Amino acid sequence: MKDNQVSIQTTINLHDIYQHVLTLSEELVTLARNSEWDDLIARETDYVCAVEHLTQLSHELEKEQPVTGELVEILQAIIENERVTKICLQDHLNFLSKEIKQLDQQRVINKSYGQFSDPDYSINIKPAE
Repeated sequence: MKDNQVSIQTTINLHDIYQHVLTLSEELVTLARNSEWDDLIARETDYVCAVEHLTQLSHELEKEQPVTGELVEILQAIIENERVTKICLQDHLNFLSKEIKQLDQQRVINKSYGQFSDPDYSINIKPAE
């Protein structure tokens, strides 16, 4: 190596990457619990990219940095956070479905009763003879 060249060695620490994914998953849980759906969706992209990166590096580094008990615990916490986030999302989906159903029912009622208040709609009633 020449004197003016600098050796740059990047050490990839699998533990730090697991910890980053855990932090992101905790943020998703907080956003879901606070019903901050727009922020959750925006943050979900970062989370998915981090998980993909973790998966790729785990395969590449599995011989150099074997999975330890601590990494297993972090992974279990990540999985639990995903479970909680999915429950919150499912609850919100159920709420939205219920709201849509009620709006549809209200629209049908308004349409049904609205036809009687339409000035172009007239009912001719003949007196009984």
